Amino acid sequence: MRRLIPFMRPAKGAERASDRKGETGVLKPARRSRFRLILAGAGTAGLIATGIFTYVERQALSHGFIAASADAGLRLQTIEVQGRAHTPKDVLMAASELTLGQPMLTISLPDLHDRLATIGWVREVAIEKRMPSTIRLLLTERVPMALLQTEAGHRVIDENGDIIAGADPSAFGHLTVVAGIEAASNAAPLLNILRTEPELFAEVWAITFQSERRWDVHLRNGIRVRLPETDPRTAWSKLAIIDHSKRITDRDLAVIDLRVPDQMIVEPNIPVRGRGRET
Repeated sequence: MRRLIPFMRPAKGAERASDRKGETGVLKPARRSRFRLILAGAGTAGLIATGIFTYVERQALSHGFIAASADAGLRLQTIEVQGRAHTPKDVLMAASELTLGQPMLTISLPDLHDRLATIGWVREVAIEKRMPSTIRLLLTERVPMALLQTEAGHRVIDENGDIIAGADPSAFGHLTVVAGIEAASNAAPLLNILRTEPELFAEVWAITFQSERRWDVHLRNGIRVRLPETDPRTAWSKLAIIDHSKRITDRDLAVIDLRVPDQMIVEPNIPVRGRGRET
């Protein structure tokens, strides 16, 4: 006698698995995964929002800290400057952008250094921040050496032959005038030679670089001294010795030529026609 096998209900786990199957037998995504995705997105948004609020809070805290420090006395009250001889005070202060009373914690020394370095007269600058209320500026200025003759007029140059931006040539009329191609970068050695004879150098008003290899020295009375290409120091010293005893530079001369060793050739101050090229 046959027994009828009772219909067996699938287990709970199997029933859930079968529910997720489609006609092709592929499992459908579980609702719990979608729920986890929603939670993950909400968590990320929360982290972003937390970061934004943290940044805002930090900014507020920073501004608050600076304000509190200023209230406690950390404000700029004194600006000390050392080494300033030629830099105009208004130019220095404008470039520094410093304001008395501003919080000391808002002053960036690297930025201040970069601004001051743009001033034409300033070669180097050191800055000290002295709490609670002082900024100290230690300037090393360019040394004016000569007046460079250019097509646009005279320009003040330093010992390296560089033009000093902002320097007023009219304030340095006592400096020697330098002229000629490549004269600016080569003038310092010759000027140092000329200064070894102070009395004779006092009569010099200009020097010109000839053919980019030797110099002519122009005295205030109109005499042109032609120095040799090699060993101009010895030639200049000999002229100083002779001038000390014979006062040759007081004579009515146009040229004193020292280009030939152990010789001095002079030309009287009379018009000369058909003069060749200067060398």
